[in-house]
Amino acid sequence: MNDTAETKSVPAWYWVLAVVLLLWGVAGIFAFYSQLTTPYEKMVAEMGKLAADCIKGMPGWLWWVYGVAVWSGTLGSVALLARRNWAQPLYLVSVIAVIVQFGHSFLVAKVQDLMGWGAAIFPAVIILIAVFELWFAGWARKRGWLR
Repeated sequence: MNDTAETKSVPAWYWVLAVVLLLWGVAGIFAFYSQLTTPYEKMVAEMGKLAADCIKGMPGWLWWVYGVAVWSGTLGSVALLARRNWAQPLYLVSVIAVIVQFGHSFLVAKVQDLMGWGAAIFPAVIILIAVFELWFAGWARKRGWLR
């Protein structure tokens, strides 16, 4: 394989991480689509009434925010794989959307009152990963890995 000097400057772990982040994004899109299209009765059977009620009760605009969060994050990962600077603004959009989405869930819908603070663990992980993606894209850009 004939690598260019530009490709050689990016370590192998960069590609592994970019693929892992892309798979994370695809999993987010799958979760979004599943939650959007799964009938209520099936959600109740799979995750319980409280969780199904929280999903069913999401306002329409919040579904758009959720979609923006997962799609912009996934496209940010595609940009990482393409080594493009636009990874960082896409990840920024994703972070903002994730914060709005879970801000609504915990500050307005008060999910923690229904399901307990244990329900905050996975959203916290999602926020941390989104912030990491944004940080990593900025770090990679500063190293000259994104153009």
